[in-house]
Amino acid sequence: MSWKSISNSSYSKLLGHLETKKEGGEDIYRMRVSDSHLNSGKFAHGGFLMSFLDNVMGNAAYKAFGNKPCVTISMSTNFTFSASAGDDLIAQPKIERVTKTLCFVSCQVLVKNELIVSGSGIWKLVNWKTPKTLQEKILADDGGW
Repeated sequence: MSWKSISNSSYSKLLGHLETKKEGGEDIYRMRVSDSHLNSGKFAHGGFLMSFLDNVMGNAAYKAFGNKPCVTISMSTNFTFSASAGDDLIAQPKIERVTKTLCFVSCQVLVKNELIVSGSGIWKLVNWKTPKTLQEKILADDGGW
């Protein structure tokens, strides 16, 4: 299967061109490092790598929840090396566990088959409610939006 672009949100578009494909029944993600992703040492900025991980693992959690929106609760990141402009970041997230409202995900990011960063995190299913006006909220006093 060929790569498919999934950079749909405004932030994802700002971050860069994120692609995915199925390989061996698993989702694989790719993003090319550009000059705009580099720090002053000419390596991929750690914040960029963390954002890439967050997008990849968040997308995996979204799918694990049956394509329902979710948000990052916590995420840890471990840096082994970095990447340079032109490198392709390749990631394959792994769903560790899913509960009714939480999804636990881990992921490794490779460049040229070498581990450069890994991470794990927890995503929470979003409980979408009909938006309320401030007046409706005060009247309902339900404790949350």
